[in-house]
Amino acid sequence: MYNDDMAPPRPPLPGGDMPPPRPPPPAETDDEDDMFLHAPGANQPIMMAAHGLHQEVKQWSSKDNDIIAAAKKMALLMGRLSQLVRGEGGTKRDLIACAKAIAEASEEVTRLAKELARECTDKRMRTNLLQVCERIPTIGTQLKILSTVKATMLGAQGSEEDQEATDMLVGNAQNLMQSVKETVRAAESASIKIRTDAGIRLRWVRKQPWYRY
Repeated sequence: MYNDDMAPPRPPLPGGDMPPPRPPPPAETDDEDDMFLHAPGANQPIMMAAHGLHQEVKQWSSKDNDIIAAAKKMALLMGRLSQLVRGEGGTKRDLIACAKAIAEASEEVTRLAKELARECTDKRMRTNLLQVCERIPTIGTQLKILSTVKATMLGAQGSEEDQEATDMLVGNAQNLMQSVKETVRAAESASIKIRTDAGIRLRWVRKQPWYRY
């Protein structure tokens, strides 16, 4: 049985006035971020689009910022979609389910952005945010349709129809990731001009590299 008297003595504090360096803080998300550790190649256009959005949102803390959390989720889902489209594991059903999840996340980003726009006191910023975010659900719905078409081609890669379905899906994914990226930027700008009595609490905290902590 463990006895408190047997506990080893505490090690002495390191000498000198300088405190020991802090280890890097734990990541806010799970291992899914690992898919973005390396920049994708030109032959992975959907992954490149997802990586671009991830690079944009990872500079912000997702704590107390639902827009960043939702956009980050979209980047991870799009990365997974890229793997499914390339035949890297998964079934037709997985591909369709992933596209559906992206479309749902698209609606969430748009809902949050519109909520923010309603409380923005600057008309130009409000209009800009609404213009960029209102494109997102339409592109998300198109993604669902195109992914269903692509899913029917899985296992028959190489045909002209398959290539056409892939090209359309790639263009759609790029448009969607770009629109979300623009929405995040517009939301950050609009957050500066929020009515003081607004119930919205979006904190834009830029993450520091671990070595600056």
